[in-house]
Amino acid sequence: MISKKKLERFEKQINFYFKNKENLLKALIHPSYISETKLKKTDSNFERFEFLGDRVLGLSISSLIFNKFKESNEGDLTKRLSYLVKKDFLYKIATEIGIENFLKYSCRKENTRTKISILSDSVEALIGAIYIDSGYSSSFKFIKKIWEPYLDIKASIKQDPKTNLQEIFQQKYKILPKYNLIKKIGPAHSPTFTVSLKILNYNKIIAIGSSKQEAEKNAAIKALELLNE
Repeated sequence: MISKKKLERFEKQINFYFKNKENLLKALIHPSYISETKLKKTDSNFERFEFLGDRVLGLSISSLIFNKFKESNEGDLTKRLSYLVKKDFLYKIATEIGIENFLKYSCRKENTRTKISILSDSVEALIGAIYIDSGYSSSFKFIKKIWEPYLDIKASIKQDPKTNLQEIFQQKYKILPKYNLIKKIGPAHSPTFTVSLKILNYNKIIAIGSSKQEAEKNAAIKALELLNE
């Protein structure tokens, strides 16, 4: 089971605090974990929360893009909605909020598509749990905070080379890019991170940044440039 301390760490990480911790706990236990442990089915509400979260997410994103893109027709709005709620995008959100470090699930490491599916579903389960715990207004605010930077799809793709590279790898090679932290140097207030990224038959790409995320982003930019050549 997930400890109270760990649940509190995740709440702090996503900047949302549950009134009833049981809602969060039941959203973080995937059915695959239930089948491999002695837990009861009632210990998880994952699939029910996922079902609800899917609808809450769709309504929230529809509302956000409807109000932001006032000149867009139904077709354009539908394209934006489809992009922002698709599995691969939800997986990106899952990695962004670090849910994998708290989610209880069972999946073979080499089964990339299953892992992507589980983690993307976990985002919807989390949203469903927030809705049950605190209502639509709270879940809408949570969604808006995370999705707002990506509402403009073209800008989102341009500003997010990691997602762009990930989608190329999944579609063409059925694998995920793997970033490795090589070192972190410098004082705590101004560190420098160095990461490596191996793509196909190219030499390892090395990139640096003021944060691990920035270093990975810079590595992805270099990788996209190589692939474009």
